[in-house]
Amino acid sequence: MLKTFLTENNIPFLENESLKKHTTFKVGGNAAFVAMPEDKIQALQLLKFLKENGIKYYTIGRGSNVIFRDSGFDGVIIKTANMQQIEYIDETTVFAGAGVPMNLLCKSLQENSLEGLEFCYGIPGNVGGGLYMNAGAYGGEISNAVYQVEYIDENCEIKTIDVKDCDFSYRHSVFQGKDWLITGCIFKLVKGDKDKILSFMEDIMQRRIDKQPLDKPSAGSSFKRPVGYFAAALIEQCGLKGCSVGGAQVSEKHSGFIVNMGDATCADIVALAEHVEKVVFEKTGVAIEKEMIII
Repeated sequence: MLKTFLTENNIPFLENESLKKHTTFKVGGNAAFVAMPEDKIQALQLLKFLKENGIKYYTIGRGSNVIFRDSGFDGVIIKTANMQQIEYIDETTVFAGAGVPMNLLCKSLQENSLEGLEFCYGIPGNVGGGLYMNAGAYGGEISNAVYQVEYIDENCEIKTIDVKDCDFSYRHSVFQGKDWLITGCIFKLVKGDKDKILSFMEDIMQRRIDKQPLDKPSAGSSFKRPVGYFAAALIEQCGLKGCSVGGAQVSEKHSGFIVNMGDATCADIVALAEHVEKVVFEKTGVAIEKEMIII
């Protein structure tokens, strides 16, 4: 029934698909289906069908901040990575689809001399995930440039929400805990100098290369920053740099990252993250919290 629906509506899909291929951590079991709508209309049709038929689903972009359990997902993964429209509404206003990679958006804005999101260069996710988590780096957050977010609500209606109503804060947005699917965003930028923006982006990327374990699968920074502290410094202070469980390791290059050394399972990563949280709290009294989402 589902396979027939996807085929008849020309929605690209994969069946019995390994989720290792769809997360940057490269772990997880199989999903019954991975469906990849190419625009908001296909996404709307898919959501309506899934809801009407009581089929379980979960939405991802690039899977850069999520890991799936080794048992897999007995339902449909809606992957928005195909929704890659970028439209320049006027000189400083840009619409980007949920599936646009942050790097691609940053490069496009730079080429058009627009600044406001250049700190996102190198964040390994898409626009939708960036909005969901209010992604940020080097003192900036994606919410700084948001004007309106377009989404499909729990009643399968396409709506927009103004930035003031998005409840953005550190690694938080109104979209968390809601049965909504982000389809795109209108960003408000400011005119800048193309060369200076490029220089800033290149500097950020070099700092990432120098400090972060980009050569190994991970979900980026593994822990949220506790108020008044830096998670990586606390972890290192507790002697946990290089600590491992199975194929998962606290990176020896940056202790704020848990990395897949090649054969890690989801269970390895979860066990290591929980061990780090426990030891840090016991030794410092500071509670740190996983940033990655475990499904």
